[in-house]
Amino acid sequence: MAKAPFVSDPALIALAVDYSGINARRRGYIADIVAPLVRVETAEFRYPVFDLEDVFNVVDNQVDRLGRLNEIYSKAGEATGATLDYGLSHPVPYRDEAMASAQRLPWNLKSRALKKVVDKNQLAREVRVAALLQTAGNYGAQTEDEVGAPWTGAIDVGKIIEDAGNGMMLPPNTAVMSRAVHTTLARHASLSASLGGDFAKGKKLDDTELARALGVERIVVGNTLKQTSKRGQTVTTGQIWGNHFALLHIPDTGSDGMVDDVDVPAFALTFQWGDEVSGEVADPEMGLWGGVRVRSGKSLLEKVVAPFGGYLFRNVLG
Repeated sequence: MAKAPFVSDPALIALAVDYSGINARRRGYIADIVAPLVRVETAEFRYPVFDLEDVFNVVDNQVDRLGRLNEIYSKAGEATGATLDYGLSHPVPYRDEAMASAQRLPWNLKSRALKKVVDKNQLAREVRVAALLQTAGNYGAQTEDEVGAPWTGAIDVGKIIEDAGNGMMLPPNTAVMSRAVHTTLARHASLSASLGGDFAKGKKLDDTELARALGVERIVVGNTLKQTSKRGQTVTTGQIWGNHFALLHIPDTGSDGMVDDVDVPAFALTFQWGDEVSGEVADPEMGLWGGVRVRSGKSLLEKVVAPFGGYLFRNVLG
């Protein structure tokens, strides 16, 4: 069997895995939460695509004393997928390492390089998953555009969201939004009033109260910016998660972040082949003295597998 010439470094893998969790919290990355991971055995694989009838049909299960049991069969389709390789590298010239060692600097240049690579990989994944969740076509008919009717003023936001959730085939358990939308909803007078507050004065709701007012189990807030200007232009940034709001059904995950049961319908999943890839590759052509390139990445495929498990409101702030 062919063997990859690149060999991961266990120490750098451990650093990448540890730092990715810290960095996700620090930077507000939510991709692993809203499109949780499922491990697959090969780069090309088959995955379930859930059918409405298969999930919700009722089968007569009454049995006569000598009768035969009715059989159930699954109409859930299968699709073929293939993970894509996502990774980046960062050069570390030997000259820079030698200077850092001579000056007894308190940081390791390879570790710093790896952390930068991990952050950029996470940022790219965040953009991909946000696009997946903010594309109206991924939700079937379960989407609304709020342009002309933004969620401000005296509008009853809670009723709008609860009505949408009540009409979903798969009950939502999570509300996903940007920081801007979260700030608006947390201070929305109608939601405060729904919990017994004073409509005129209002009250800023914490996430537990906000979840109760919206009829979901948890609130997930994407708080990440991306550069919107082109290279060489004055740097401008924009919200990755925009002025949108999504109700999703997200499955339970284990302590490793992997989905507990892939046969449970979920709006979106991320299929991962293999483990984190992290290590270094010697580059004798780097500068006069040579150096190494630190690389890290994963093999992933992000897919919507149960469109009926989500409801999207676009442009809720106008």
